Amino acid sequence: NSNSNSNSNSNSNSNSNSNSNSNSNSNSNKISNNAVDSKLTNSRIKSIDIIRGLSIALMIVCNNPGTWMRMYPQLRHAVWHGVTLADFAFPFFVISLGVTIPISINSKLKNNKSTLSIILSIFKRSILLILFGFFLNYLGNPDLDTVRILGVLQRMGLVYFVTSLVYLLLKKLNVGSTATIITFLCISTFIIVGYYILAKPYGFELEGSLAQLVDLHFFKGHLYKPEFEPDGFLTSIVAISSGMLGCTMGCVLLKENLGEYKKFFKILVMSIILLICAFIFNQYFPFNKRLWSSSFVLLMAGSYGILLSIFYFICDIKNKSKIFTPIIALGSSPIFTYMCLEILSHVFWNVPKLTNKVDYPTTLVEWTTYELITPWAGTTWDSLIFSLLYVLFWVIVMSIMYKKKIFIKI
Repeated sequence: NSNSNSNSNSNSNSNSNSNSNSNSNSNSNKISNNAVDSKLTNSRIKSIDIIRGLSIALMIVCNNPGTWMRMYPQLRHAVWHGVTLADFAFPFFVISLGVTIPISINSKLKNNKSTLSIILSIFKRSILLILFGFFLNYLGNPDLDTVRILGVLQRMGLVYFVTSLVYLLLKKLNVGSTATIITFLCISTFIIVGYYILAKPYGFELEGSLAQLVDLHFFKGHLYKPEFEPDGFLTSIVAISSGMLGCTMGCVLLKENLGEYKKFFKILVMSIILLICAFIFNQYFPFNKRLWSSSFVLLMAGSYGILLSIFYFICDIKNKSKIFTPIIALGSSPIFTYMCLEILSHVFWNVPKLTNKVDYPTTLVEWTTYELITPWAGTTWDSLIFSLLYVLFWVIVMSIMYKKKIFIKI
């Protein structure tokens, strides 16, 4: 009996220890998952800021040459079909916007923000983006009878509004993260394929394209060019798919019970599949930024995802981000930086200022290039050097703000 009791006590202690260890491991795993989720929702994901910083740098180089007379082909947007390096900047902004939506909304939900307050904040930000975009257009042309209505920030406002509301709805319906990802992929597929089906009968050239017809019908006289708007209404609706594909990547980053290495791998695999689909679709609906073609949507999302996975592995998993600090700083307040660049371009750099170096009217930016850079850099490098120096200036400005933890969210 003594031995029996002893064995019984021993087994009881063993089971108790086993249960204790099991509970301890379970709690440890929960804490670990919560820690990762908390890290992503409460702090900045450096890989996203790096891509936004690179996009800002590319945009500065492409939109602010020392002279438009001398630009490398890859720094100009493709005239129609095809893709150049310059064509990656804006889509990457749109996709980054989508990536951050789950992070932002999850953070608000964790802070017990009401559904109404979140909806109002989404509406407010969308309206602000649209109004700021119109303000930039007004700076370029203060004539209300002909001022451009659509634009870059207007497109971002629409994408943000629709994608955020869909994501919030799914969260309030308690749809799981996997189902949410599938939902966004299905909606994106519907938009991408539907756009191709609707646009194909009108052709994919400028004249007579469905995008042109829609813009001429609703916004004639208020377009970027008399006959075409590169940030048109129909193509902005299509751009919602870009935001939603970005949102799927953000959902993967926030997916609970998924290790960081698996997140990296899933985004990488998804991006490779998107790229394969892009090149297949290119045979039917060519890459075209101005039409925001179906193949272009897939190409940009796939390329973005490849970069995101690489930088996520280096900077957010391995924490080797110090070398990228200047780029992270440049991308930490992207819309604020974009607005500053556009305002300076309108009210400062494009002010007429003549130089005797050339025999045609010049602006301040061209005067600066011809008078201060061309004499020592020559006519091959002068325009690009001005752009790179301008990038350096903004890196310094944003690094100072970043060091002081000043982030301006619009």
